[in-house]
Amino acid sequence: MDRPKLWTKNFLMICGVNFFTHLVFYSLLATVTQYVIGHFGKSQSDAGLAVGIYVIMAVVARLFAGKIVDMMGRKKILIISTVLFFLAVLAYQLATTFTLFMIVRAIHGLTFGFLMTATNAIMADVVPDERRGEGTGYYATAMNIAMATGPFIGLFMLSITTFDMFIWVLVFAAFCNLLGIFLKVPAPKRETQHTQKLTFSISDMFEKQALPIAICMFSLALGYSSLLSFLASYTDEIGHGEVATYFFVVYAVALVLTRPITGRLFDRLGENKLTYPMLVLLVIGYFVLSQASSGWMILLASALIGIGYGTVQSNYLAIAIKEALKNRKATATSTFFILMDLAIGIGPYLYGVLLAYMSYQSMYSWTVVWFVVAIAIYYFLHGKKARTRQANAEKIG
Repeated sequence: MDRPKLWTKNFLMICGVNFFTHLVFYSLLATVTQYVIGHFGKSQSDAGLAVGIYVIMAVVARLFAGKIVDMMGRKKILIISTVLFFLAVLAYQLATTFTLFMIVRAIHGLTFGFLMTATNAIMADVVPDERRGEGTGYYATAMNIAMATGPFIGLFMLSITTFDMFIWVLVFAAFCNLLGIFLKVPAPKRETQHTQKLTFSISDMFEKQALPIAICMFSLALGYSSLLSFLASYTDEIGHGEVATYFFVVYAVALVLTRPITGRLFDRLGENKLTYPMLVLLVIGYFVLSQASSGWMILLASALIGIGYGTVQSNYLAIAIKEALKNRKATATSTFFILMDLAIGIGPYLYGVLLAYMSYQSMYSWTVVWFVVAIAIYYFLHGKKARTRQANAEKIG
């Protein structure tokens, strides 16, 4: 029997929407702190808040967007949020004061939350059940590549031009999302639609079975947010600012080259036997970064962090989906990203506060310690249970 087709026009388009949305997100995430400090003359904590408010508002949107998308329809919310996302990028040109800039960031974050909720739901509809894992993996890779290339583009553009000119690059990226309007979205099931009301409960927002691994992801993303927001400032401090531009190029190459291998190892070895080594690799990567005294050490750290963080993030998402009941997998995915986004949102502000008392190098040294704590969090919240489960399975087998 022939396998159902995965690489359809709809799938390519939804992967494109996912990529360009995150390209805008991560490009700004890596550059906003420098702009706020340099252009508005604000403190590092204010700069961190400018990064965080976007993600916090995205989290707020995600809490309610799932049910709204189900009630109003995926395509309708996709069109509305895509148009508003595009207009929000344009609005950065009008943000002449820090207050206006923060308002634009907040509105932009809201549109991001709704846009990604609708996009994720459409992806689930267009991927055949028989190729669910493969399709979801490629879809996630689009986000991972944007996570790596976005900061590179942002830092490179900021090194050769002004923030205002850089925004026009992002306007183009946001415009690409408008192609999502031409998607043909499969009609959703309507068995219970007539009984739905616009009310919300905790169970509508969070999947209990996915919370442990989502908390693990929160701990990782909290540490990772230091890299996204303050890498350029740190490399300037240690005299290797030009290397920051290439940091995410190496990160992206390492991530893409190892993704097919690590994906197969996850299925073959189980979550623990791959996750623990990758967490250790992440710790080593941040240690190298915190002690860097040359350009090659910074680039070595980027490769180690790219493989470690990129692999563990994918592993944790797969675990969240696997742990949930069949009819709660979408909510499990939402729970996962809510906690990840929350960490990326509050992390820059917390690190900005810390930087009032220490250097960038000291901050990254303490981040190494935090990632060691994150390994312990994984062990107690999931790893211990997974080990027991695998041991029982081997006895039965």
